[in-house]
Amino acid sequence: MAELPPVESPTVSAVYGALVHARRDEDRGYLGMSQFGTECDRALWYGWRKAYDPEALDGRRIRLFETGHLEESRLIADLERAGMIVSANDWRTGRQFAVWSLGGHLRGHLDGKVERVPDAPRTTHVLECKTHNDKSFRELLKDGVAKSKPGHFAQMQFYMHFTSLTRALYVAVNKNDDQLYAERVRYDAAAALQLVARAERIVRAERPPAKLHADPSAREAYACGWCPARKVCHEGAWARVNCRTCLHATPVVDEGDAGRWHCARYDLNLTPDEQRRGCPSHRYVPDLVPGEQLDVDEEGETISYRLADGSLWTDGAGAAGWRP
Repeated sequence: MAELPPVESPTVSAVYGALVHARRDEDRGYLGMSQFGTECDRALWYGWRKAYDPEALDGRRIRLFETGHLEESRLIADLERAGMIVSANDWRTGRQFAVWSLGGHLRGHLDGKVERVPDAPRTTHVLECKTHNDKSFRELLKDGVAKSKPGHFAQMQFYMHFTSLTRALYVAVNKNDDQLYAERVRYDAAAALQLVARAERIVRAERPPAKLHADPSAREAYACGWCPARKVCHEGAWARVNCRTCLHATPVVDEGDAGRWHCARYDLNLTPDEQRRGCPSHRYVPDLVPGEQLDVDEEGETISYRLADGSLWTDGAGAAGWRP
């Protein structure tokens, strides 16, 4: 007879429920520099375009993310106790150090800047703090951050590039036994420029980039198994209805930092709330419709498709946001 799963106590259920209730929606409006751990441009494009619903987190996972934030403060205190000088916030704003590019559509937030690092006391470093489980930490010890955590390495390259600093201090803690690891990372101009160019390709792309894997069940496509875009990318799910999935909307790439989106249909700049709501004139970016485009009626502002099941559907012929 199989073992019955343990029953969660009412106290734990109450704590988890309170965490879920108190959590604010963190559906960020920009392409984050911390997201480049994936090789798949298509996954990044889908996320930035809000093509799928943000993942619903349970109380346990919310606590897990909070642990990472709490550990960051603890690590900073440890560094300062050891004689280093850490600036966690930008003195000009009183807020976390922020960097951005591509009109504000690409953004990142530093854990801080650190001086008097014993290995190089005269060099100011970007500070990056991370927590690891035991397996991940052992891989970090064996291979270093660039090989074992390429996303963390990319994040630091972005930060060094946009702060004009040439070194980063990567500080990691093993959540299982509190062992610490520190590594100084050198700025790699070629790697940083490649990352910025990649981000620009994604931001400027009017349609989803090519799939990294045609068959998500293939052995080499293991990452597709936990990709939040899988249903839209591989399983024929409908994308969300909002301005970022609409062919009328275009990101404005300028010298500013506002991350503006412009609607060609109404010739206006869209607020974040307007982007989330969409409007009755929403027309899907054709590649987001799970079917074959057949015809376009410019006068009637409709687009016709044959869906995967053989049925016909016209975008714009029904109520706003309607779909099969």
